This record gives sequence, C-alpha cells and structure tokens, in this order.
Amino acid sequence: MRLTYKSSEKRPESSFLARQDRLPCIEQNWHFHKEIELIYFIKSTGTRYVGNSIGNFGPGELYMIGSNIPHLFKNDKEYYDENPEREAVNLVVIKFEPEFLGSQFLELSEVKNLRTLMKRADRGIKFSQATTYLVHNHILGLVNNRGLSNIVGLLTILDILSVNENYKTLCSEVIPNVYNKDEKDRMARVITFLTDNFDKKIELEEVAKIAYMTPNAFCRYFKKKTRKSFTQYLNEIRLRHACRLLIEGNMQIATICYQSGFNTLTNFNRQFKALLNCTPSEYMEKYNRTTEAV
Repeated sequence: MRLTYKSSEKRPESSFLARQDRLPCIEQNWHFHKEIELIYFIKSTGTRYVGNSIGNFGPGELYMIGSNIPHLFKNDKEYYDENPEREAVNLVVIKFEPEFLGSQFLELSEVKNLRTLMKRADRGIKFSQATTYLVHNHILGLVNNRGLSNIVGLLTILDILSVNENYKTLCSEVIPNVYNKDEKDRMARVITFLTDNFDKKIELEEVAKIAYMTPNAFCRYFKKKTRKSFTQYLNEIRLRHACRLLIEGNMQIATICYQSGFNTLTNFNRQFKALLNCTPSEYMEKYNRTTEAV
C-alpha cells in the first residue's frame, strides 16, 4: 500500500459526489484528495488514521476530512476473513471541493461559519452524536436527491454542522501534506507494516530497514512527518485496538494486553493511563455506565 492521490470521482456535470456504499469491508489505501470529505458510518467498525491522529471508529459516527489530508479508515481484521458476500459495511461518502459553488462563494459574509468549518477540517473533525442525529436524514436524502435539491441538501448539512459546537478535532495541529513521491511510498510502507503487525513484537531496526534508513535517521524523519515519536505512534495503534477489545468485553485485561502487542501488563497499564487518563478497568466501567444510561 502506498500513499495515493485520488482524483475526483464526481461526474463532470455534477458539483459534488454523494454515494452510499454497502460492502463486506473497506478496501482503500492511505490516501488524500483535493475534495473535503464527509464520511458517515451507518454500519462498520475499525481504526481511523487522519493526519497524525489514530483512533477507533464505529456505527453512527460522522467525520469531516479536509482537503489534501492523508487518511485511512481500516476495518478490524475479522472483516477481511469473513464471507465476502455479506454486507458488513454501510456508509455514506460525500466529497466536494472547497470552491464547489465558485471561487467567490466563500467570500460572502453569509458563509463565515462555513469558512471556519472548512478550516477546522484541516485537522479532521469528529462530530458529536447529537450533531450527527441532526443531519442523519439529510445525509441519507442526499444520496437520492437530484437537481437543485441536491445542492440545497448539501448546504443544509453544512449549515447545521457549521453552527454546531459539538465536535472534536482529531489532530493537535494541522499536518501539511508535503510528501514527495519517494516520501509517500516510504511512509505508506511504514504505516502498512505497523497496521498489519502491531500485535507482534516490532523492532525499530526492522521498521527503519523498511524505510531504507538508519534507526536514528528514521526516528528524526518519522517525528518530523507525524509530530509524534515512532514509539508513541505505535503505542497509540496498539491502545486503540485494546480499547475495542475492552468494549467487546470478551477477554481478560491481561489477554488484551498481549493481543495488542504489549509484552508486560505493567507497561500496558502505564501507557493506557498516559493516553486515556484512566486504567483499562476504569475505561470498561465508564463505557458500561454510558451504555446503561442510553
């Protein structure tokens, strides 16, 4: 897998793209594109990589990814081992260029909030459950709308999102996409290796070799490109996987520790608390209280 640029998928006569996908699993590379993207997961779980941010995603979640921001939504491993005929993924994708209504549109005073929303999207946005509920029907309607009502539908969605403060930015800062061709291939090889092997023992020298660099040079390069150390990035991948296993509640914490790639329970607990400000057992308790209250 390599970091790829995706050209526009919209029809030449259309101002933007809106489609609903029903698939056995998400098949995509780490990629970026000129369009701003709204992704609404109706049915799917996995790990998201947006810029230098790593987290889990699940059904009922809505994301907005800014123009040219590298990202990847990857299903959990079992999705790729099951029956290819089944529908395990149901999502809606909306893609539009920042100037999809003309270069002067964003200069209008009436769209000040929209300009702000698009700027926030450069760090990736996850909207709250309440906000997502407000646009749910509009998003589903957009897939089947035609003509002028299609544009009105998208503007309605963007208007609701732009005036709502219930959101979370995914990246701590804007991560500019400044990769040249060789760097795209190098980072893609590294990220592919980490996402496929995080549950195993990974040596720095092994990953540096994949990037064709010395360990010290690789550490400096990785920190420059992701704003995170290699160890921090790898631990976040492992911990997000552990969070999913904790929520499922089918395993003991010690088992989850080792299946997530940590070799000691002490280190697992320490890293978990550093990232999530709670212990694994406290995380499970918080999740159970939340689901009981719903």
